[in-house]
Amino acid sequence: MNRDVVVHPDARVLAESVAARLLTHLVDVQSHRSPVHVVLTGGTVGIASLAAVAASPVRDAVDWSGVHLWWGDERFLPQGDADRNETQARDALLDALGDALPAENVHPMPAPSDDVPTPEAAAEAYAAELAGAGSPAFDVVLLGMGPDGHVASLFPGHEALDVTGRPTVGVHGSPKPPPERVSLTFDAIRAAREVWVVAAGAEKADAVASALRGVPVSTTPAAGALGTERTLWLVDVAATERLGTPSAISTTAAAFPAAPQTPDELWTQVDHYFSALTPEDVALVETRHAATAGGLPDIAVTPHQGKLLHLLAQTVGARRILEIGTLGGYSTLWLARALPADGRLTTLEIDPEHARVATDSLTQAGVDALVDVLVGPAADTLDGLIADGTEPYDLVFIDADKQSIPRYLEQTLELTHPGSVVVVDNVVRGGAVLDADHTDERVQGVRRMVDLLTDHPRYDATVVQTVGSKGYDGFALLRVRA
Repeated sequence: MNRDVVVHPDARVLAESVAARLLTHLVDVQSHRSPVHVVLTGGTVGIASLAAVAASPVRDAVDWSGVHLWWGDERFLPQGDADRNETQARDALLDALGDALPAENVHPMPAPSDDVPTPEAAAEAYAAELAGAGSPAFDVVLLGMGPDGHVASLFPGHEALDVTGRPTVGVHGSPKPPPERVSLTFDAIRAAREVWVVAAGAEKADAVASALRGVPVSTTPAAGALGTERTLWLVDVAATERLGTPSAISTTAAAFPAAPQTPDELWTQVDHYFSALTPEDVALVETRHAATAGGLPDIAVTPHQGKLLHLLAQTVGARRILEIGTLGGYSTLWLARALPADGRLTTLEIDPEHARVATDSLTQAGVDALVDVLVGPAADTLDGLIADGTEPYDLVFIDADKQSIPRYLEQTLELTHPGSVVVVDNVVRGGAVLDADHTDERVQGVRRMVDLLTDHPRYDATVVQTVGSKGYDGFALLRVRA
């Protein structure tokens, strides 16, 4: 089972990213399945993530009446005790949701009472509640991780690790106070569709490295936290200090630290390794996830490519930027953030629904005042801009239909000035550009671009091949001559 690892710059961004990812996942799952069952976690980052969910306007896109909330573990303390995970979750999120989340959809682990005098009784009661709900396969299990590698209340060397055949267990003698707890078992955790392990801080680095290297579960229980469809580790930079090689990122328990099996796997792992240099904040994550939830194709630039566009715009001092091909607005956001306060970005999109998704995301990100989203065929829109005598652009990013690249480049000359920079994405096409007889019009469009640019009097150009999580491709970099 693959573990995908996403590294964030610090705990704050990590919590915001977890919140954005969870909200988008809920919306996505609800588009084809309901109800959705989510297991919450406690801990500093876990509760901060819930608070970030409460603060996000995206929370209103979720149909909370179709969401059931469970807990991965609980301290066996009186109802309302400030140290209970349930109490902290109510303060951070549940109270803010109010009536949107029906009370019957919230499933806290039992507190001590006359009917539930022991952790074992609480575990049995929770197992019965799960059975009454149809023993659901959880859609997402959120798990914090301690410095010792424990998840839920499954501690290294503890007998609870070996409990099978039931979803819950009462825990005594916890090495972390309080000593009495209730926890899901690995049987319940491993039946979940997705398991997300969240960890932040240098004190977690040894446990993160051990878990990803696949040490025995008895030593580092987090190594046994696996989902049936996906296992995701969401960590900050400090928690990755002991991951000494790129292959430590996005790995399998059995293979670590063996070499990747294919070039694509290697490229993806290297992308992950360098992700600390291109962290995504919550707005970027939400923009990317909104595009996915909206059914847009997964063809946006990667974070590394987005950061490259951002740096190029800053390097040339771009005050006016033209983008041909908006899609969901992910590259648009990277570019818009490079503009000065009086800057302007014009982005062209042929699909009205794509433009709507992008506009919503750009508004949510707070850059809508800098961006004009123009809907319609790009060639027609460009002709209109030329006819209107639009002020020249300093940077142009072309990421649209490749068969039209030559025409876009000719039109771009009418909308730029000497010294303007033009970037054309996806021009290597996995090497298909070598085939003069290729039947793909996109390939032929790139080949016509090369013919156009060869000895062109106004363009100075080169092409850079790239590899990464999006495969083998490349971009053309052009400068407009006087």
